[in-house]
Amino acid sequence: MRLAGKWRLLLALFLALVVADQITKFLAVDRLTYAFPRVGATTLPAKVEAFYRLRYLEPYAAPPFTVYAPVWRMNYVENPGAAWGLFRGLSDGVRNAFFTLISIGAVAFILRYYRRLREDQRYLQVALTLVLAGAVGNFLDRVARRYVIDFVEWYWWNRPDIRWPTFNLADSLIVVGVALLMLQPSRPPERHPLSR
Repeated sequence: MRLAGKWRLLLALFLALVVADQITKFLAVDRLTYAFPRVGATTLPAKVEAFYRLRYLEPYAAPPFTVYAPVWRMNYVENPGAAWGLFRGLSDGVRNAFFTLISIGAVAFILRYYRRLREDQRYLQVALTLVLAGAVGNFLDRVARRYVIDFVEWYWWNRPDIRWPTFNLADSLIVVGVALLMLQPSRPPERHPLSR
């Protein structure tokens, strides 16, 4: 069975982005915490196993790594809620059930919408794939550890107390994908065959 072009695009881009998201989160644990040395994980297989086994690593977080001092640093954070820590106060069970239902619903909606796209609608295909990959990337975190690993921290000029909420690659994919959907170039109106 041969996949249509739009489904090949979805599969290739989706897999690449979800793997990239998981790799960046792995690197955040590796470089921004002392978790792997603490459990004696020195080889790549041992680190990968520890990455999916270990929980609640914030106490082992290293000091933030400054990328560009006035506005950007990398800082290990565990977010059990949504953006800006929404729903953080709910119990683990309720919060995880809620996010599981939201994630499954979002994936179903995106795939249903994607299925209706024509082969030539590449812009929308890419935008929806970004949102899908971001949603699944964060969902994998919640399934594996009940929180999302965030690590990118942007703040106002030399003022870390005035900052954007810490985020990750999956969050970025969702934001860029939704922005692309909102900024979708409009198609010119179709002319009626009898109009001059």
